[in-house]
Amino acid sequence: MVLPSYGQDENNIPTNPQDSISNLEDFRVRGYSSTYKRFSIRAGAGFQDSFYSEIGISRHTCTYSDVGFFANDYYLSLAWNLSSSDDIFSLKTGCQINIIPLLALGLETKYQTNFSENDLVITPKIGLGIFGDVYLFYGYNVSTNNYPFPDIGKHQFSFVLNIHKNFLRYL
Repeated sequence: MVLPSYGQDENNIPTNPQDSISNLEDFRVRGYSSTYKRFSIRAGAGFQDSFYSEIGISRHTCTYSDVGFFANDYYLSLAWNLSSSDDIFSLKTGCQINIIPLLALGLETKYQTNFSENDLVITPKIGLGIFGDVYLFYGYNVSTNNYPFPDIGKHQFSFVLNIHKNFLRYL
């Protein structure tokens, strides 16, 4: 007697031949994806001819799927540049994305002032990211007011953390 082959022994033949194999095929057709959205604290530090630090809030979104990982952040933060003359304060807004493997891109605008001069700066950024939680960026500052602050150069290096309840839990 020839028994049908379902991956079980002859004493445990399923009554329904459509068992876990069809579920696996459904999984491949539909794919797997989950998205997490949360607000997180944004903390950062960097160097652009002078040291700066920032603190703010970001809307952090992570998507995990069977084809990879994607994270994006929209943020608003306050920054403080340690300057040799007057300290410079900035209000920053921007977005950044993180795609596996480690590629991170960002675009930021900031209004900076020392309360006697003002400048609006646009900074495109590229760097490395880990799950949208940790970023290391290089950015190029484009001034709209002819670079009025001598302690803020054109090149920006930054380290940013998006701190939330699942911070680096994916590692």
